[in-house]
Amino acid sequence: MSSMYLALGYRCNHRCYFCPCGNNAVKTAAASTEDMLRAIEQGVKEQGVRHITLSGGEPTLHPDFHTILRRCAELELQIGLLTNGDTFHKMENVERFFDGIPGQYIHITTALHSHQPEPHDRVTGAPGSFARSVQGLLNVMSRGLQVTVKQVISRWNYRQLPDFVDFCFREFGPRVSMTLCGMDFCGMQPEQISAVAAPYSEIGPRLEKALDLVMSLRQQFHAFPHFSVADLPLCCVDPYYWEFFAKVSRSTLTQYSAPADSQGHVKSSFGSTNDCDIFFEACRNCCVAEHCPGVWRTAYQYFGESEARCIRPGCGVSDNAD
Repeated sequence: MSSMYLALGYRCNHRCYFCPCGNNAVKTAAASTEDMLRAIEQGVKEQGVRHITLSGGEPTLHPDFHTILRRCAELELQIGLLTNGDTFHKMENVERFFDGIPGQYIHITTALHSHQPEPHDRVTGAPGSFARSVQGLLNVMSRGLQVTVKQVISRWNYRQLPDFVDFCFREFGPRVSMTLCGMDFCGMQPEQISAVAAPYSEIGPRLEKALDLVMSLRQQFHAFPHFSVADLPLCCVDPYYWEFFAKVSRSTLTQYSAPADSQGHVKSSFGSTNDCDIFFEACRNCCVAEHCPGVWRTAYQYFGESEARCIRPGCGVSDNAD
């Protein structure tokens, strides 16, 4: 499906520790509604776009967010909304944003950085944001909108991955979707990276325990209709768990549009690929490289060659096996 990514502006009500948008916020203005709509029309008419991701910053802070959302629905686009969910904690905002828009066109993805308030709020730099985002997700789910809860895995949370899965099941119910993903260190200073970077070899065992819980909850309650692991290499876990891994960040993006200057003029690029791939030397001879989600280039640059293992063709064991 032809897809488009549209950043509505870089303003945000959170100040996440590892978010690269903070620097952009002082350099660019929110795009005008006219420019946004023009970019959307261009994507549909000239590029055949059928799926659009609305992001930011925090997209719901754009003054004409509802207008842009409504136009996407009128064009019958499948809309992926990347939001921190904070503004949804007030039901009046949910009603204002989504009034008159068919729910089948919208899928909301929100990142929670922990299953507990204090660690989440430490990441976002916004006291009370955990409670507001959780309530926001419950509010949009009460309207029948599809929701995916995302966690970006870091040194600060990887040990609690099973607890996070358990929390999401208990808090949001069995029909919520989830994704666990590796971190992109883009825009971060070296000291920031060292504070949050967790080696894949350490993430793997905790991730396996989390996926064991997912399978148990699916068997008992038909939970998590969609559950995926992204931006992590297959070799960090046993092949038993590979069915959960998805190559979402290795796909080609038909159109990328975003504010590009202090006046908020929109610049579009076409046929771009996300900077996530298989960069390790070990990947060159790996028999599952084609199916691997890979890692972010910045993660490869930080960790070096030690964080990947070649799965030998035909035998299903790793290079370091006895």
